[in-house]
Amino acid sequence: MKKPYRKSLISTGALIASLSLMITACASNNSNEAQETGTGGAQGTLSLSMMLPTYSAEQMNANSSILALLEEKTNTDLTVSWVPSSSYTDKLSATVASGELPKTFVALEPKASFIINAARSGMFWELGPYLESYPNLSKMSDVVLSNSSIDNKIYGLYRERDIARFGLMIRQDWLNNLGLEAPKNVDELYDVLKAFATKDPDQNGRQDTVGLAVGMQGNNIAGFKDILVYLGGPNEWELKDGQLIPAHMTSAYMDTLKFYKKLYDEKLINQDFALVQDGRSVMYKGKAGLWIDNMVDGKNIEENVKKVAPDAKINLINRISGPNGNATRAGTGYLGMYMIPKTSVKTEEELKQILAYFDKVSEKDMQNLLKYGVEGKQYSVENGEYKQNPDPKLRSEMTDSNQFMILQDQVENFGTELEKLSTELFKDNATFAIQNPASPYISNTAIELGNELNKIIQDATVKYIMGTASEEDWNQAVDKWLQGGGSKIIEEINADYAKSVNK
Repeated sequence: MKKPYRKSLISTGALIASLSLMITACASNNSNEAQETGTGGAQGTLSLSMMLPTYSAEQMNANSSILALLEEKTNTDLTVSWVPSSSYTDKLSATVASGELPKTFVALEPKASFIINAARSGMFWELGPYLESYPNLSKMSDVVLSNSSIDNKIYGLYRERDIARFGLMIRQDWLNNLGLEAPKNVDELYDVLKAFATKDPDQNGRQDTVGLAVGMQGNNIAGFKDILVYLGGPNEWELKDGQLIPAHMTSAYMDTLKFYKKLYDEKLINQDFALVQDGRSVMYKGKAGLWIDNMVDGKNIEENVKKVAPDAKINLINRISGPNGNATRAGTGYLGMYMIPKTSVKTEEELKQILAYFDKVSEKDMQNLLKYGVEGKQYSVENGEYKQNPDPKLRSEMTDSNQFMILQDQVENFGTELEKLSTELFKDNATFAIQNPASPYISNTAIELGNELNKIIQDATVKYIMGTASEEDWNQAVDKWLQGGGSKIIEEINADYAKSVNK
């Protein structure tokens, strides 16, 4: 009697189980299909912890309306740990060593040894294979992805910056005072610098100005790498006959040394350049006519110069022709990248949800929200002119909001005349920028000894320019660099390059 009953019970149970499995399978298929098309799957609110750098004295308030809008539009519950930018990399290094990481974080220095070692140990998700499934992430630049890669693998979502931002910020009022045109080539650049230093461009009756403002940026001389490229030299490394050669071992580097020495000897640059940590300060004092660096500085330089010379006007120039025509150096195209650790994000399903969040953040309305805030609150547009709301409370709600951004390709071109001009020149630069061919490649020796070895070259560069070292002394410094680890760096970079070419 019990046997048929039991069979019936089993059949009913099997039917229920089968229906349950079918429903689960359908839900799972729908979720996977949504994720594969880049939506990430609607699985409720995503809880996402992250660690970000802050560049402000006071961090973004947890009650910020901008943060609330970001959460609402991405269906995300964000927990943000803000760390001062000055100590950020040290803090991140300690956090990676502990293994207690948030679900995502910004690596400001993606080629730092602790990041590379952690990636090689399998700590981070490799993101490259997933990007094509997301409408915005799939548009990321192959060049910039390559520049940010580790061992030819994509471990992070880069935070986009214009690929080539360098150029001249020049005193247009000085050009006008002297009846000069803006320089178009290296020879004209020298002539303008000479006139700025000798022909009283500020019309104060004294010879108290210099042509080019120069200072130190770490171990580097401001503007030196740009003039090297103008003179036909490489951007950091030169690819010649299938081999990568560091810039300081090229003939163009010596040409640039001689050019700077001429500027120094003729007092066309500030004589204390080796002691100046920020060469822009010479511009701010109204004593220099030209600064070479990221053209986004133009607005800031003009505002500061006007404090001492109210009629000052800064212009931007991006095309300086040399032996190889117009040339400018490219950057890497990014400033840090978001990485996702496997220690915190353990499933592919959650990984896809996080990638869907970043894809959503990269939509046009989100990019502009994080860049400018809410129209009518943080800013207004009147007769086509962008105006920032000066209310400190509303401004504070946007503190470091741009740190959440990755792509910036759809940001509105608001800003001052100089800011709009720099944006256009960045785009123009990209059409003739000289890339660093070694950007994607890694040398363990460079990671370990790079700063120490770079100092050898830069010390010798400064001494040559100031006339305290001869060309023979310079060559001896290069030999010292090679013997101290430089040869190993060249070997390792070329080995990594060969793997990439032959893969």
